[in-house]
Amino acid sequence: MGNMISIAKTIVENSEQSTIYATDGDLSLNAASLVKLKSTDKIIYDKYKAPEKKEKQLKKFLVHFRRPAGYMGEYGFDWIRDEYIHALYFIERDNNSHACMSTLPLASDVAAVKATYLKDVKNPVKPYGKDYYPAWLSIFPHTNSRQFKHGSDMNKNGAQLDLELEEIEEVVSDGTTLIFESKNPHLKITPQEINIAALMGSGKQTRFLPNGVKVKYYTLKGAVNVVNKDAPLQNHEEIKVFAKLGDKKEEVGKLMVYLNNVIPKMELALVKVSHQGSSITTIDQQHVKDFEYQFKRNSFNQALIRAELKTDTSFDISTLPLIDKDVTSCLDNLYSVKKVFDPHQYLQDVIRLYEKYGEHKPTGGSIDGDANKRTYIFLSDIGAGNLYGTTSGQGDLANEFEWGNAYMIFQKGLGDRATLLHEAGHSLGLQHTFSAGDPLSGLPAPPYTFFQGHTDNIMDYTWQTNGNRNPFVAKDNLRSFFKFQWDIMRKDRSLILNY
Repeated sequence: MGNMISIAKTIVENSEQSTIYATDGDLSLNAASLVKLKSTDKIIYDKYKAPEKKEKQLKKFLVHFRRPAGYMGEYGFDWIRDEYIHALYFIERDNNSHACMSTLPLASDVAAVKATYLKDVKNPVKPYGKDYYPAWLSIFPHTNSRQFKHGSDMNKNGAQLDLELEEIEEVVSDGTTLIFESKNPHLKITPQEINIAALMGSGKQTRFLPNGVKVKYYTLKGAVNVVNKDAPLQNHEEIKVFAKLGDKKEEVGKLMVYLNNVIPKMELALVKVSHQGSSITTIDQQHVKDFEYQFKRNSFNQALIRAELKTDTSFDISTLPLIDKDVTSCLDNLYSVKKVFDPHQYLQDVIRLYEKYGEHKPTGGSIDGDANKRTYIFLSDIGAGNLYGTTSGQGDLANEFEWGNAYMIFQKGLGDRATLLHEAGHSLGLQHTFSAGDPLSGLPAPPYTFFQGHTDNIMDYTWQTNGNRNPFVAKDNLRSFFKFQWDIMRKDRSLILNY
């Protein structure tokens, strides 16, 4: 037996180990292998027992799905941006052009924005007590006609999305894995697991919120692919994200995917309007193909609306009978030297004349009537000052405003993709992102608005009220519709559900 120094009162020995019963005082050990408390017989030291392994703790963080930088509108994707709800932008003038000179959130009502982005979310979560607003994705189901009659190959390759890991506490490369779970067998995400080391390899970044708050995060570009195959989604679906380390597992995020079991159809009639001395030479067949592509694959597909160009035709006003008062009224608006040209009245005149003489006029009722299931796009090379386009519509105090089923693009807007889609958005019931409604016309107020010219939304303007350009215009990035706009457009009276 080796040397042993002890001030314990009792020592019990045997040939295999030495045991000390400690009763009081300090204890210094050398050869002792076991120490027990005499009062309870509890072992407080065991030389031969393996040291306990310290259990790894799952670090706290959130995971967000994000749209890639090269997004062109090929699927719907919406999320709540920091600048919508935090005071990050310096606003010189409000939407009435009144001096503001304050740093504010871009949205007028932060609480309403948050509530809107939680609308329809399946099983809302608050990971670690943090507010969480899932991103929304909309994609067409990739099916054949037997599986779903309105199937499409538009999103057959799915949507390739970025992942963002937002730290609540500093993360380390400790083997933590992200696990993605979809309970719908037709909604698939690949890969199904990612080690957070892959995100950390991209390097930590920092963005700043008001009051000196720093958000530290990692982004893995093109991290996951989401696809819907073989059957449409009957309901809004979720893809949950879990963080897993050992036997610990926490839900840290999710992606909402919009239902796609109903695919409304939007039929378009393109009408090139000419008059004496006007021939619309700027509109050629390549422009027409480009128009159709933008409608099909870079805009209204975000709301899972199938756009189809059904008619490409011309309409020459100069050939119409002058005995018709509607014809002379229209020409008077065009050529009169006594009054300023009224572009809004011109659209109404053209609609009225096309309903009488147009080759592809509605078979029953008026263009702006409920029975009409086509959207008429009138193209004119007439200059209308700074006006690119205008949309038909009607309403008053007694009746809620209804956008019409037609719009006109003037000379300045003929080559402008954003104008073409913006005016079509009005025809499907959308207001401007900055419009607070108009009680005099029965136009209802939205739950919130944005400051003009600060978003990438198709229904925003290309300039701000202080005269600056919308920052998204420079790279032609006005390409988004918000999820709440998807909801509105899909209910428009002009869409065809049975086809």
